[in-house]
Amino acid sequence: MKKPMRKTSSNLIAGLFLAACSLSASAQTAVPPGHPPPKQLMAAEGVMTSANIARGAADVCHIDAAKIARFKDVVRTSYPDAPDFEGEWKLGLAQAQPTVDRFAKLKTSNPAEYQKEIGEACPALNRGIDEVTTQQQ
Repeated sequence: MKKPMRKTSSNLIAGLFLAACSLSASAQTAVPPGHPPPKQLMAAEGVMTSANIARGAADVCHIDAAKIARFKDVVRTSYPDAPDFEGEWKLGLAQAQPTVDRFAKLKTSNPAEYQKEIGEACPALNRGIDEVTTQQQ
């Protein structure tokens, strides 16, 4: 029996990538006193999501470190309201660990499925990073 989630894997990665690249920092929700403004919260979330994507791109898709560095530079420029860019980037990298672990396990437990999933997701992720980084040059 075929699992229905297979095609969703690449769609999910591509969707996360697009969401990270297009997050609007103009949320208008009320925030309790002592919390960062919505603009900063949205920027922080954008940085963490982008770092999560970068981790998958590096560790699962083996995308060139220089390309990932350019992506990080674009993310930094795209989210100037992030209160702690480096801290949020590190948190996003750490949050990707379960995905990295899942792919590592899949690589040994089901090599054919691993090849199928990375064959769908990695080219889309690579193209997406190329699009974002070339738009900023």
